[in-house]
Amino acid sequence: MIRKMLVIAAAVAMPAAALAAVTTVSASGVAGAAKTYTSTSCNLTGSVTFAAPGLSYGGSLGKKSTVTSVSSVTPGAILSGTGGCGATTITSKITTAATDCNVAPIPPATLPPVCASATTKLHYAYSNASNLATAGVSSIVASLGPKGIKLNDNGNKVTGAVTTLGTNSILPGGACGSDIGFSLAGNTNVAGLTYTLNLCLVGDTGTGTSGGFFTDYLAAAGGNTSITIASATLSGATLTFVKV
Repeated sequence: MIRKMLVIAAAVAMPAAALAAVTTVSASGVAGAAKTYTSTSCNLTGSVTFAAPGLSYGGSLGKKSTVTSVSSVTPGAILSGTGGCGATTITSKITTAATDCNVAPIPPATLPPVCASATTKLHYAYSNASNLATAGVSSIVASLGPKGIKLNDNGNKVTGAVTTLGTNSILPGGACGSDIGFSLAGNTNVAGLTYTLNLCLVGDTGTGTSGGFFTDYLAAAGGNTSITIASATLSGATLTFVKV
C-alpha cells in the first residue's frame, strides 16, 4: 500500500552512483561542427505543481476526463565530471486520467470520496491522493514517452527516452534518502550516452501543509481532510549523464 502511495502523478516529468572517470567523445554536428558529449552529474532545483487545487484526501471534481500536472526543473552546479547539464529549465507536462464518478469501479477498487458530491456537469474526480498515486508511473510514461524528455549535456541538446522499464518511484532509503520521488533513466538519441534523472520531492506548499511532502502526502492519503498539497519542491535532485 505504501509503495502505491509513493508514486506521484502530479506530476511530470534521478543515481546517484559515483562516476568513475570522465569520458569525452566527439560526434559530427550541424554544418560540420564537432559536438562533445561528457559524463557529468549536476544538481537540480525546481518544483512539481499538481492540478489545482492540489492533492487531497477526497480529491476534486471537474468537467474534463484528464488533468495536467507540471514539473519545472533547472540544472545547477556540477557535482562530478565536466561539461555540465546546461542552464535551461526543463518543463514537463504530465497528463493523468480523471475518474468518472458515473462508472462503477471493479472491486476492490472504490470511487474517490469526492464522488459523493458529483453533479451532472462535474463528475470527473481527480487528485485524490491515494488513487492518483497508483497511476503515477504510467502517466509519466504515457505523457513523455512519445517524444522523450529534452535535456542538455555539455551545451548540446539531447533527448532522453522515457520507458516503462526506465521509470520508477523512489522509496525512502533510496536515491532520495528519507524522502520520496521518481526516477527516469535510459538511452538518449546520442549513441553511447545514457541519462538518469532523480527527482526528490522534499518540501511542499498548500493548505494545511507542514513543508514536508512525504509526511503531508501520507497524511492526506490516509484520511486527513485538512491538507491540500498544491505543489512539491525538489531538493537533492540530480541529472547524470554517462558517455561510453
